[in-house]
Amino acid sequence: MSFLLLKFALVGLLGVMINFSSTWILKDIINANKYFSNATGYSIAMTFNFILNKIWTFSDGYDIIFLQILKFLFVISMGVLLNHFIVFYFHEKNKLNFYFSKLIAVAMVFVWNFSMHSYFTFNYFK
Repeated sequence: MSFLLLKFALVGLLGVMINFSSTWILKDIINANKYFSNATGYSIAMTFNFILNKIWTFSDGYDIIFLQILKFLFVISMGVLLNHFIVFYFHEKNKLNFYFSKLIAVAMVFVWNFSMHSYFTFNYFK
């Protein structure tokens, strides 16, 4: 389990870099809405994470991919909502920096993602 968590965390770290860089490009370079940028960055990163987790972390090439994609979409949809609420709470209500609020959200949603992808999306603990 600890090696699985390490692999998931490494994939997640790459995803965080993709998430933050995508969000930064959209929000600060293109001047898109910060919550649109947040959702788009999160979604791009989660798509990358799905592919790498399927191939490397969970080594799962045998499940029906269509069903896994549906499960994945459900998990990231809930993750996007959690992420938005957390970012909104810390940024708008507590006046923390947007990117610091996003970092808090990423850390908190990590727990949701690991649990749901381990038990639900990839059914690792059969």
